[in-house]
Amino acid sequence: MWKTLLKTVSPRKSDAERDPLAAYVRQRCEVIRSQSVLKLSLNEATFCIIDLETTGLDVAEDAIINAAAVKVKRGKITKIYESYVKPPLPIRHESIQWHGITDDMLTDKPSIAEVLPEFLGFIGSSMIVGHHINFDLRMLNRHLKEHFDCGLEGAPWLDTMLLHKLVMENNTNTQLDDLLDTYSVNCDQRHRALGDSIATTKVFLKILQELASSYKTLNDLFCAQQDLSRKDHM
Repeated sequence: MWKTLLKTVSPRKSDAERDPLAAYVRQRCEVIRSQSVLKLSLNEATFCIIDLETTGLDVAEDAIINAAAVKVKRGKITKIYESYVKPPLPIRHESIQWHGITDDMLTDKPSIAEVLPEFLGFIGSSMIVGHHINFDLRMLNRHLKEHFDCGLEGAPWLDTMLLHKLVMENNTNTQLDDLLDTYSVNCDQRHRALGDSIATTKVFLKILQELASSYKTLNDLFCAQQDLSRKDHM
């Protein structure tokens, strides 16, 4: 009887005390979801260009096996992050043909639950950028929900595919290879997360130079991109 009573009057542990890692990841998600970054000028902002490789293209079933990110400020790369991930399921054969990553290469790598805190910590308060980034964000969100009960819904982002369309109206060539050709960018290790994120960074910086005279703040650029995205889906 007294033990039951003691439990009712004992102070409850906070989420951070029960699981400090989960609390950290949720806090990182809150920072990334914040809209305050949109107030910055393009020159003041720090951008984080991300890319993921996965076991396949099914967002509901497949898993991340390679994650990379590149930090950029004032037109220069400042930091680079890369990690390989051991997935909970075999890599699809058609995906191996695409990126060349096999199950044997990942047997000693950390789990996604170990990598996500590092990855989100690296992104920090930067503006997320990627090519066809919706796939990457949806994959991240699913893993975050599964392991930490949080996500990146509502986070602002920039997509080089859409930004390219702002530069070249009515352009229908939206694959990364098309943009690499258009902006004369070479890509080492194509279809690996780090190679693709560095190549996307170089494309993004060239696009940003083209758009700098038309858009002064991140919010200006973000809104123009969102308007274009809505028109594309009308």
